[in-house]
Amino acid sequence: MGLSKWLHPLTAQKTEDGTYDPSPFTLALGTSTKTSYIAQNYETKYTASKPILVVCTDDGRMKMKNDKVFNTGNHPIEMFLPMLHFRDAGFTFDIATVSGGPVVLEMWAYPTKDEHVKSLHESVQSMMEKPKKLADIESLDGYAAIFIPGGHGAMVNLPESVELGRLLHEAHDKSLPTVTLCHGPAALLATKAEEKEFAYGG
Repeated sequence: MGLSKWLHPLTAQKTEDGTYDPSPFTLALGTSTKTSYIAQNYETKYTASKPILVVCTDDGRMKMKNDKVFNTGNHPIEMFLPMLHFRDAGFTFDIATVSGGPVVLEMWAYPTKDEHVKSLHESVQSMMEKPKKLADIESLDGYAAIFIPGGHGAMVNLPESVELGRLLHEAHDKSLPTVTLCHGPAALLATKAEEKEFAYGG
């Protein structure tokens, strides 16, 4: 048995288009077919009409130091699991990306046996396929909060988005709840675009 064949479970897997998915070993250890979601029944729920603005990535190609391209996007669990809990609390959603192009997910991490995630995904799929363009959102007056999901894709084009930086500065100035997790906080660097002061320093 050659060394390359022996190492196969430990190496990133090349796809048909020449990009790479995580190794089988990484997928076995780092992904799950189901989430930990348990529906919550709150005595008091959000009853106003303002949705949460979910800011996603539309760029799922991350170039590595060795020039290989890693398939990324928003992590499906880190996107849909918080949204399930937001929904339980009474919130609805608007979805936006930098270009207005479709949301890109790390589909290699999709929880294929989680019916809650699959149902929510189906309910917002049309918004994910045709999201709003960040530049077209003039202000956050019509929103209850901003949510930036995790996933390596949050580090691709969101940190350099002038329009996201503008909205995040507005959210910070207005004390609008801003929620993010895992790799998502990389997007907060957008507040430094155009040499502005980082909104979350200190």
